[in-house]
Amino acid sequence: MTLNLTNIKTEIENSIRSADILTITQRGVTTSTDTGTFSSADTHTLGTNPTLVKNVRSVTRGTLLTYGEDYTVNFVTGVISFTTTQDGSYTIIYDQGSGDSIYTDFPRDDLNISSYPRIAIDFSGIPTDAFGIGGTDLISSPRIAMVIYADNVNNIDAYTQSIKDHMKTNAKSFFYLRYIKLTFIGPIIESPGRSAEIMHRNLDYEIMFQTH
Repeated sequence: MTLNLTNIKTEIENSIRSADILTITQRGVTTSTDTGTFSSADTHTLGTNPTLVKNVRSVTRGTLLTYGEDYTVNFVTGVISFTTTQDGSYTIIYDQGSGDSIYTDFPRDDLNISSYPRIAIDFSGIPTDAFGIGGTDLISSPRIAMVIYADNVNNIDAYTQSIKDHMKTNAKSFFYLRYIKLTFIGPIIESPGRSAEIMHRNLDYEIMFQTH
């Protein structure tokens, strides 16, 4: 699979948000259901607060459609684009809201304790080498860091287990990455510059066999 940084981060973010690692109450979002009938539809705008969509949990049109392969989501406009034209009844389940607690960036230092728990997702490095003799192609093993922020050890341990289980189950199920594996679980440490009660832990992942 060709390396696309934005697509990879967005797909992982959508997956972690949809996995209920943090509850919708903790995230500050509402789960909505969009139903109807498609007629030669190439795109579809979500019915409730489309510009506030945070993640799409599922798209069903006869059968469950696959993120990336069957459809993509513009998370700015709330428009779903289909790979092939869709006809028939559909059900789309998604979360929407003005904010979230799971992002592909890191929380500001000035957030108060009520803004936690949070999960940050980002690349921590992208080791790259030549792929083949010609030197025109590259192969990479991007590293992803997921950082859990919370106010007590038990919660961090619970979120760690939930992320670990979810990513193991879905290690080969993503569209924009071939395979992802856990490489390291860090210690729980105080989070410098934040509220004294906030601690964090890293989960480090390696994405395998990304060519570009």
